[in-house]
Amino acid sequence: MTEPRRVAVSSPRAHRARGQPVGTGWSIARDLDERTEPGAVDARALIRAQLRSALLTAGLVLGAVLGLPLLLLLVPALARTRVCGMPLAWPLLVLCVQPVWIVLAVRQLRRAERTEREFARRVDRV
Repeated sequence: MTEPRRVAVSSPRAHRARGQPVGTGWSIARDLDERTEPGAVDARALIRAQLRSALLTAGLVLGAVLGLPLLLLLVPALARTRVCGMPLAWPLLVLCVQPVWIVLAVRQLRRAERTEREFARRVDRV
């Protein structure tokens, strides 16, 4: 019976770091790993960018969610209107508000991924 083969698992950064001579200069990745002040500043910048994007998306979603009730409140005739026996608000929710949420969710996901890719490129480039 043969023994199972052992496999070493390590970070791709570890392989890159071994190939570089010691003291090759400043690195964002090293600052992040060692938790230095410049690394903390870079991490906070990433978090701020993500937070800004999330708050913008949350504001747009809130506007979409509050927009329909406000519209129905400001235009009472619209609130009383029925389509196929159901209040107009229901088809508006399904055909207008829900697609807005989906579009905003996809947009938020793409923005977050793009921000993270840009940050990762900065870390790998330096």
